[in-house]
Amino acid sequence: MNRLFKLAAVFLTAGMLAACAGVDQRTTDTYLLCSVAGGVVGGAAVGSVSGGAGAVGGAVAGSQLALVLCNPEGEVPAEAAPAPVCDVPPPAGALTDENGCAFDSDKDGVVDGIDMCQNTPEGVEVDSVGCPLDSDRDGTPDYKDLCPGTPLGVIVDADGCPLAGENILSLTGVNFAFDKAVLTAEAEGTLDQAVALLKETDDVLEVRVEGHTDSVGSEAYNKDLSQRRAEAVVDYLVAQGVNSTRLVAVGMGEGFPVASNDTDAGRAANRRVDFVVVE
Repeated sequence: MNRLFKLAAVFLTAGMLAACAGVDQRTTDTYLLCSVAGGVVGGAAVGSVSGGAGAVGGAVAGSQLALVLCNPEGEVPAEAAPAPVCDVPPPAGALTDENGCAFDSDKDGVVDGIDMCQNTPEGVEVDSVGCPLDSDRDGTPDYKDLCPGTPLGVIVDADGCPLAGENILSLTGVNFAFDKAVLTAEAEGTLDQAVALLKETDDVLEVRVEGHTDSVGSEAYNKDLSQRRAEAVVDYLVAQGVNSTRLVAVGMGEGFPVASNDTDAGRAANRRVDFVVVE
């Protein structure tokens, strides 16, 4: 009879420990249950053999063995890690992940949902809506623009350079001494705008310098006057360091007005110098 009791206790111990070993949950409650069950069964099994004193040791050994079997990888039960906290609260309209943190797919500093220009290349400076800067507003972003500083309204190619035959700068009010092709001080100050632009595009552009007049005087006279004034402008540009081989002086006369010659304001607008890109 005593042997049967011992045998039953052994099978009961093995069964309880096997059940614990089959538990796949790693929670604190599961480990506690396994430990208690192992202690009870271990104490009963050993106590049946050696009495009360042995039962205590059996309980301790059973609980430890149960923990080992329930945790075969040696992991220590721990509380679940807290969800990560976003460094910066996402702005209104931002796309967020499961933790409420905003995405910034192209890493340009403007989060998805607000970024109007996705996939901006790394390191490119962008504006408040994530689009590359376009300082001269010609439609070609600064990081691609081979001709920075193009005047507003000028049509450009894919590299941001003015198309052949398009004005790159129109200077109104370039005044000359009366009936002469001599630049005034005010005219020279205005032409300094052209000097800066032409130096920036030194390796890209060839430019025709066109002189225009109003309709006062004969057409032939205005044609000759506009030619001499265009040449005076070229001379000034070259003296300021612009490469002379890139400049062609052409007198256009009165035949290409941009305003009516019937008013003082219109005639003033027609007395101008245009810089045009040529092949």
